[in-house]
Amino acid sequence: MRKTIALFATGLLLAGCASERIDYNFASAPVDAPEARINFIQHNPVYSWHVVNDRLLYVQTRGRDWYEVKLFSACVELPFATQMSFMPSDASGAFDRFSNIRIRGGQTCKVDSVKAVPPPDRAVMPYSASRARSY
Repeated sequence: MRKTIALFATGLLLAGCASERIDYNFASAPVDAPEARINFIQHNPVYSWHVVNDRLLYVQTRGRDWYEVKLFSACVELPFATQMSFMPSDASGAFDRFSNIRIRGGQTCKVDSVKAVPPPDRAVMPYSASRARSY
C-alpha cells in the first residue's frame, strides 16, 4: 500500500513539472484609438479575461472580440481574481469607460478606458517559466 501511494505521489509531482500553459501576447491599443463599448454586457457575457497587472486586463466577449480595459487606479485584488462582475454604466447594459469591475472579494474598480484590440498571439510556455513572471 505504501509503495502504491509513493508511486502515485511521484506521478503527480512529475505531471506538475511537465505541465504547460498558454500565454497571450497582446498588442496594445493605440493611444489615439477610439473608446469602445461592449453593448448588452448582461446578455453578451464575458467569455474570458487575461490580467496583465493591477491596472490592465484584456477581456474577450462571447463574440470572440477582444478589448483592452485600463483601470482608473490600482485594483489590488485584480491579479488574484478568480471571479469578477462587469457592471454596466447605464440601464441599457453598456460596458464602457464609465463602468466598474467588481472583484469577488468585494473590491470595486473604476474603468478608465475600453478599446478594441486584435486577437492575441498564443505562445505555449512551460508552467515553471510562467510562474516566474512578475506582476
